[in-house]
Amino acid sequence: MNELTGNNYFSINNYSINKMPCAVPSSFSDIQQYFLNVLEGNEKHLISFVNPEIFLQAEKNPFMMWYLQQTEFNFVDGNGLLLAINKLCGTSYKADSRYPGTDFFSYLPTNREVRVFLYGASEENNLKASEKIHTDYPNVVICGRLNGYEQKSDDEIISIVNESNPEILIVCLGAPRQECWILKNKEKLNVKILFGNGGSIDFWSGSVKRAPDFMIQHRLEWLYRLGQDFTFKRIKRQLGLFPFALRILFKKFEVVQEI
Repeated sequence: MNELTGNNYFSINNYSINKMPCAVPSSFSDIQQYFLNVLEGNEKHLISFVNPEIFLQAEKNPFMMWYLQQTEFNFVDGNGLLLAINKLCGTSYKADSRYPGTDFFSYLPTNREVRVFLYGASEENNLKASEKIHTDYPNVVICGRLNGYEQKSDDEIISIVNESNPEILIVCLGAPRQECWILKNKEKLNVKILFGNGGSIDFWSGSVKRAPDFMIQHRLEWLYRLGQDFTFKRIKRQLGLFPFALRILFKKFEVVQEI
């Protein structure tokens, strides 16, 4: 999708992988311009960040696939999806062409205040993340927050969010719980940007470390995560990605570039 309105131009390439829409901005400045346009406007935008694990969930869960077909953009956050696009469309995206949800705050404009509400994770990590985000991104104001274990009704949570007057609501309850909550309540939420972001609050708090840059560039972030969390659950999740890799190798995807 290309949008041109005065100086508000941005370019985002849209693809469909087995009917799941996904988006790859043409450059870092394009994703920054997109978020600047959204924040300067008055409409509500539902987005997502997708990786191979989310893709595999969507293949098995019709609700997840349907949800991802309702969003404005599903930004590619995973080397496996980029490799699938490269293999089937003849593109040459590299690791820095993906846009992880954990890097979200770097996509936002720095010349204005941005009001954000964080919903999810433990109370400790939610608080730490709020403080660290504002330290790392001084223009980002965490105007409200709730941990993911609050025993409140949806209406109570919506009231708390709206009273905080955020521009952005980030819901980190894990998929597909966060998507169910968002879809159920999005019409009542007075925000400009709304999305689920899995375990990102734990990253932002510092309790889970990001892989070193050289491992990210060489597509080895999964190995670093496995070393940090060498549990049966994590091993099972990683093993589930091997069939995905084989499908890329043998081109067992339908990938279409949308015009």
